[in-house]
Amino acid sequence: MAINYPNNLLYILIAGFLIVPAARAQQPVPPALSIELNAVEQADNKCRLVFVAENKMGNELDSLALETVLFDAAGKVSRFALFDFKTLPADKTRVRQFELPDTQCSSVSKILINGVAACKGAAFTGAECSDAMQLKSSTSTEISG
Repeated sequence: MAINYPNNLLYILIAGFLIVPAARAQQPVPPALSIELNAVEQADNKCRLVFVAENKMGNELDSLALETVLFDAAGKVSRFALFDFKTLPADKTRVRQFELPDTQCSSVSKILINGVAACKGAAFTGAECSDAMQLKSSTSTEISG
């Protein structure tokens, strides 16, 4: 009995292409809490910061509050603020805005997420929010944590 290697090789390759995507599809997606600085808008004497938050943690967050530090154009700390994102349903996207009174947006060069003041939900103890946080800015203002 002769074995036709080119045909067997073809079957092996096809099987490999079918198995690898199936194995990847079964891998769990790590929890993520995406916070995007989406807009920085001047509103009279207030600077309005608009955030898009997406909860991919697997469970609802009853509350999320972030300790933030704002830096001026020279890189100096200008203010501390607490941003309360309130409830974030699981697998949903929410938009939250915060107004900084007596602040020119042009003077805010960077926002540092200094810590998580609150991360509450039935399945959370607090550290999960810090570990899962993914920060992004769609503006010229930097965000980091």
